[in-house]
Amino acid sequence: MDINGDGKLSKQEIQQGYKDIYGAILSEEEVNALFLRVDIDKSNEIDYSEFVIATMNEKEVLSSNKLHTAFKMFDKDGGGTISPDEIKQILSFGKHLDEKVI
Repeated sequence: MDINGDGKLSKQEIQQGYKDIYGAILSEEEVNALFLRVDIDKSNEIDYSEFVIATMNEKEVLSSNKLHTAFKMFDKDGGGTISPDEIKQILSFGKHLDEKVI
C-alpha cells in the first residue's frame, strides 16, 4: 500500500490500497473517520507504529465481537446472564442433532 515507499500511508494510498485489495472505494468520509481513529499524532499519515496499534486493536475488537456473539447464543432470553436452563437448552439442542444424524 505504501506506493511511494516512505514508510507512511497517506489518505490516497489507503484509498488506492483498499480499492486494490477489496475492489471497492472508500469514501472521503470513511477515510477521514479511519484517520481520526488511527492517526494518533495527527500528521495526516499513518506510520508503522500507528498501523501496528490499529491492527492490534482491530484484532481485539474482532475477538470481543466473537465472544459477544457466542454469549448471545447462550443468553436466549437476552437477560444478560446465562442461566442453567439456557445451558441445558443449548446442550440438548446438540444432542437432538446427533440423534437425527445417527
